[in-house]
Amino acid sequence: MAKKKAFIPFFYFTSIVFLPWLISLCCNKSLKTWITNWWNTRQCETFLNDIQEKSVLEKFIQLEELFQLDEMIKEYPETDLQQFRLGIHKETIQFIKIHNEYRIQSCTSRQI
Repeated sequence: MAKKKAFIPFFYFTSIVFLPWLISLCCNKSLKTWITNWWNTRQCETFLNDIQEKSVLEKFIQLEELFQLDEMIKEYPETDLQQFRLGIHKETIQFIKIHNEYRIQSCTSRQI
């Protein structure tokens, strides 16, 4: 009986000291990595979706314009090809200017 009474305070002391430490250690190991991973993936998705959406829309518009140009060439085969080459050259230069302006704006908006 005396041994049991001597053992009970030691058991309480160890549970008061080590139980919170053990719970904290388990939570840090499991929850910290899960929360960090969740936070990083959510932030990345939000950041990339806006940029990807703009990029996909621009490429879709360019593809649609190329499709319309292809339809025009099929529709009017007797037209002078030199005129089409000049038109394509002018359109290409215009696309490059628009692309450069967009890149400059996106770079300056990231720096701000």
